[in-house]
Amino acid sequence: MSYCKRELYAVQTGDYAGQMFAVIEPSKDFVGCLSLPVMENVKVPKESFENGRNSDIIKFVEKLPKKIYSVVEAQYKANENSDNRRQQFNTPNISYSEDAVEKDEDTFG
Repeated sequence: MSYCKRELYAVQTGDYAGQMFAVIEPSKDFVGCLSLPVMENVKVPKESFENGRNSDIIKFVEKLPKKIYSVVEAQYKANENSDNRRQQFNTPNISYSEDAVEKDEDTFG
């Protein structure tokens, strides 16, 4: 079964119970969703997504209107970009120096 962008699913049980999955990035291996209201990106293996749908773990709710989908998609992409930005901050600090710091003389005391 194929999944289309803009589809919204309610999660009935499991770790994501009570959340909604908005399909943003369906591919041949996984279904990229934005979890609402948590606003986290979740990449579900396609086989797990199909099993969840067939066993009523997730249920189709609606196809999102285009204007709402554009906001949801923008949040998904912002989350993707922020993950990349965080990885860049883990690089070593290039301004670090092992040179000794000179002690300031206190002339007022």
